Amino acid sequence: MAKRDEYENGSTPETVVGSSVKIEGDLVSDGDIRVEGAVSGKIKTTKNLYIGVESQIEANVEAGNAVIAGQVKGEINIKDSLLIQETGKVSGNISCARLSITEGARFSGSCTMAMPEGETVQTESKE
Repeated sequence: MAKRDEYENGSTPETVVGSSVKIEGDLVSDGDIRVEGAVSGKIKTTKNLYIGVESQIEANVEAGNAVIAGQVKGEINIKDSLLIQETGKVSGNISCARLSITEGARFSGSCTMAMPEGETVQTESKE
């Protein structure tokens, strides 16, 4: 059984914001981030981001991949995969390549999904 702070691939997050911690400002890292507390401002990582069940986030979020189990208010820009778990509540616009929303999750906003390289959408023009 993996420790609570390990990701599925066995890596341990470089930055952990504990449940009693509140950050006002920017949280920027090139490593994995796990947030269990509160953040107001901006969260940015090129790697993985996990937002815990009790988390209260009022921030714009950028990450390589993300899992949201808590509450997020703000713009979310994920390079690859975003998963909103059943306890997740997202209020804001999402941009990502792949999106999964588990039954029971809440999402209010719009979503733009990037097309894989080389893939295009065919449209018909009416003349």
